[in-house]
Amino acid sequence: MRRAEWPLGYEALRRVEHNLALARELGAEIVVTHDNDVAAALVRVALQNNATQIVVGKSRNPRWFDLLRGGNLVDRLLRIAGSIDIYLVPAERAAERPTTWIDWRPAEASPAREYAEVFGVLGALTIASWFIVPHSGYLSVGLFFLLAIIVLSLRLGPGPVFVAGVASALTWNFLFIPPLFTFAIARFEDGLMFVTYFVVALISGQLTARVRAQERNERMREDRATALFHLTQALSAARTLDEAVFAALRQADTYFGAKTALLLDDGNGSALMPHFAGSFSVTDKERGVADWAWRNRKKAGRFTDTLPSAEGHHVPLVREDTAIGVLILRMPPEATLSLSQRDLAESFAAQLAQLVEREQLRAVGEREKLLAESDKLHRTLLDGVSHELKTPLAVLSAAVENLKGADEATRADLADEIRTATRRLNRLVNNLLDQTRLESGALRPRLDWCDGHDLINAAIDGVSESLIGHPFETNIPKDLPLFRADAALMEQVIANLLLNAALHTPSGTEIFLAAGVDRQKSRIYFTVADRGPGLPATMRERLYQKFQRGDAAKAGGLGLGLSIIRGFVTAQGGDVVAGENPGGGAVLTVYLPFKAHGDVPNE
Repeated sequence: MRRAEWPLGYEALRRVEHNLALARELGAEIVVTHDNDVAAALVRVALQNNATQIVVGKSRNPRWFDLLRGGNLVDRLLRIAGSIDIYLVPAERAAERPTTWIDWRPAEASPAREYAEVFGVLGALTIASWFIVPHSGYLSVGLFFLLAIIVLSLRLGPGPVFVAGVASALTWNFLFIPPLFTFAIARFEDGLMFVTYFVVALISGQLTARVRAQERNERMREDRATALFHLTQALSAARTLDEAVFAALRQADTYFGAKTALLLDDGNGSALMPHFAGSFSVTDKERGVADWAWRNRKKAGRFTDTLPSAEGHHVPLVREDTAIGVLILRMPPEATLSLSQRDLAESFAAQLAQLVEREQLRAVGEREKLLAESDKLHRTLLDGVSHELKTPLAVLSAAVENLKGADEATRADLADEIRTATRRLNRLVNNLLDQTRLESGALRPRLDWCDGHDLINAAIDGVSESLIGHPFETNIPKDLPLFRADAALMEQVIANLLLNAALHTPSGTEIFLAAGVDRQKSRIYFTVADRGPGLPATMRERLYQKFQRGDAAKAGGLGLGLSIIRGFVTAQGGDVVAGENPGGGAVLTVYLPFKAHGDVPNE
């Protein structure tokens, strides 16, 4: 409610903290608000949360004492609660000692300097009035004192204002109302004026103080709402968990005027690890306190009953029945942490807990997705590799068995089959090894000056058997300049382009190979075109993915050829572009950066 500092002392605050902690353990939601009128605040919060019942304790104070403090809380609740049910419970027998005058304290304590200011202002005004009264009369002095009371109430608390009202009335009576230097009042009119002045001074002072208190309460509510708004805004704007934690801790630094640190679960539930965004280094002692708060899911450290000698106030990040971290607030030695600030610290911890939990769930989802994709890839690889390996191995096995007792002509045919199956098996193994090198990051191109004619001739020789049955033409300039590339990788790229065209077009389909230099764009290109079924636009990007094959592709093959081509070319700083042949069919072009031999410095 309305109290920046708990006026009843540490013992009462400790009891409130204990009750609030017990309420949270039982599943209650704690709402902290600020208001001058406790009854009005209770009804307002109940209506905001659609509560139908209010349970309050029976007052232990005498009736006259409740009247002095504005009336009994239960009576005021009954008057303004409307349809809300009010349940009254008696106090515990151990706490049934009635309140005495010694126990009474003002609702809000004021510092001694405010009382000193009251007596200073009244003293100065009294001296000034002593010289003014012969000219204006003693009644005007009362108006001066009343004006002073109203002005003081704009600056001071209700206690000093009350003292100012009493002291000014007695001073006016003793020094200015006849008979002088006595508290007696001779005239009825003066007595009536004195009583009126006394009542008006107290009421005006208290009303002004109440307005100031309401303004302060509204400001506290606004500060709390603003702090939570800025925290939520910073968390929503953060792109990663680290950015969000950094923003949240800086918000806490600013609002609480403290140094902050965050310790998070290491993921195994065995230890806490400090986050780098903290504004102070956590000592071994503070880590031990944080570990206790984490394992017991309770606040610990300074301002609590558990390990109160610690430097920091430790608030666990609790989600359901698990703590996933601890927020530490290390405030200056002279600072205090009010009840509303403690509640706000728990709100900060709750927001961080939600953020960390969401990030953990996202990471778990990513891992589940990765495992599912890995499992799918494993099945695809196993099915494809097993099929592709069985075919050449079956040919080899049958050819070896048939070699026994075969004549020379049969032996020659079987040797051709063995050679063809071996090449297919070798190509399959090489593709798998190349794909593994690409995915592991082990591929490091060795750039050197290459002759395009030599690369093309070697690639054609490597796939010559696959080109049988396809009319094949080349268009390679005789003056094709040297270019920097990895010769082994580029030979395999050109061979895979030709093999891809031969395997995925009908027999008799023409295949073209061209090369050249685009000097305007400083690049060299190698193009393989065919007159086959072509590549639909929806299929072009998908074909560069591993284990992806064309919709109309023939049986056989793992779908790694184009994936390996792109990987090899990209590693050398180039690009692969798929398109349509104007006369029908597909066109695949490899581009590599090109500089003339004299333009490249010696390495």
